[in-house]
Amino acid sequence: MTVRKIVDDTVAANSETSWFIHGFTNKEAVAFSIIVFPGTGAGVPNPVGHATLRQGESFQHVDGTKAYKVYIRNNAPFNTCNFSILAQVESLP
Repeated sequence: MTVRKIVDDTVAANSETSWFIHGFTNKEAVAFSIIVFPGTGAGVPNPVGHATLRQGESFQHVDGTKAYKVYIRNNAPFNTCNFSILAQVESLP
């Protein structure tokens, strides 16, 4: 089992973003997680890091590789949220 850092990004206050993540083999199972950090917001003296990760669709391309779509929702109503997406990868023999 390995953990891969996929990306660092920012999502606007009370908004959602999505990532299409590809490049996994057809023998790998992937579970995603996020690390969140407070962003900034005008007039917000104590910003909050609060987000929800939703693992969505799974795709298999014609060449046999796998891809996944994940969604990150910023639950903070007044400030941005910074996050890192991590992928925990398990391989079949």
